Amino acid sequence: MNSKILRLENLTFVAALLGVAAGFLAPHFSVQIGILGEMFLTLLKLMIIPLIFVSVFAAVAKQSSQGELSRLGFKTVGYFFSTSAIACVTGMLAATFLLPRAENGVAGFIKYDASKLGSITFDQFLLSFLPSNIVKSLANGEIIQIVIFSLLMGAACMKLQSDRKNLLVAVSEAAQDLIMTVIQWILVIAPIGIFSLVANVIAKTEASSLAGLGWLFAAVTAASLIHCLITLPAFGYFMGGFHPYKFIVNVKEALLVALATASSSATLPVSTRVLQEKENVSPKTTGFVLPLGATLNMDGSALYQVLVVLFLGQMAGIDFSLSQKFLVFVFVMLSSSGTAGIPGGGLMMMGAMLQMLGIPLELIGIYLLVDRFWDPPITAINVLSDLFGTKIIDRFMNQVSVDSSTAKEFGSILPHTSGQDSL
Repeated sequence: MNSKILRLENLTFVAALLGVAAGFLAPHFSVQIGILGEMFLTLLKLMIIPLIFVSVFAAVAKQSSQGELSRLGFKTVGYFFSTSAIACVTGMLAATFLLPRAENGVAGFIKYDASKLGSITFDQFLLSFLPSNIVKSLANGEIIQIVIFSLLMGAACMKLQSDRKNLLVAVSEAAQDLIMTVIQWILVIAPIGIFSLVANVIAKTEASSLAGLGWLFAAVTAASLIHCLITLPAFGYFMGGFHPYKFIVNVKEALLVALATASSSATLPVSTRVLQEKENVSPKTTGFVLPLGATLNMDGSALYQVLVVLFLGQMAGIDFSLSQKFLVFVFVMLSSSGTAGIPGGGLMMMGAMLQMLGIPLELIGIYLLVDRFWDPPITAINVLSDLFGTKIIDRFMNQVSVDSSTAKEFGSILPHTSGQDSL
């Protein structure tokens, strides 16, 4: 089985390289075969919703106590906030040192009709997390609402009588095994799908339209490399106790799928499989952390959005004060992780940031332009952070379990004495 998986990973990697070559050398052919990649992506998306619902429910319901669930949730949220905040600061530093002030005429090379830009209220932002109709949420693929519903159902299951709880957990585990079996079948055609998706994206990318944005691209590239090769590996080494670069090699299949699909959610089935099979991460941890990470943990988005905002501000001739940069930090943290349930939420949040900073809304067209190019690599950074976080949190949860069981065993062999004897 392991040799088969290894061959599939190598084929997927080679297919991605061939896709790049085909996109440059045979763009017409690459566009024509785009349907193959869409079919692969559609099949992956087919399994996302059932996998999220079942895995989150099972992960929560299997917790032995509310205390264990609280520890898992606290560590998960703590990791998400820490890495996203560091990514945001890394983007700010890259903007400070690598982005020169643009010439006055550069900002006019692309415009956007600001009247098309909607608005987002705080009420909308909060309500986007809550499902009013779970059937509608399932039909529309509103991931964050499905995760919230699954968390509630799993927590309620913990309160049931043991026989009923065990029955629901057994059913959810059987459903999870069934879904993972189908995912294994889908991944057999991963090399073909990856080849088609990569070739199609390369063929449709017009390099000429990105002229004049070299400094922005250099800054995003530098910040991304720092976060992927220094920040996240430092978390893995010092907090997770594992070799971070070997880990990246082991999970490369998930990163390739993220690059090809530009979707953290579509990559979720592959991320789950590689962590469980290649890194021996428990299903209880992957089922809880990965779905939350796919919706809330957006390191790449935080790093990228703060750079774009500061770049647009400099194009408009704005010198940002420290307080303005802090507001950018807060807004980017909210925008990168909290707008998944709002249609066009990312664009509206970007518009709100530009208005707040006094940047002409017409410049948001630059954001829309570069986003087409950076969406796949930024998604891969988001997924890499989810993978690191799941591995790290699994180690902490295993330590807690071992310490608890050791304490129980030690207590069972101690002589039971009365209070008088202990004196």
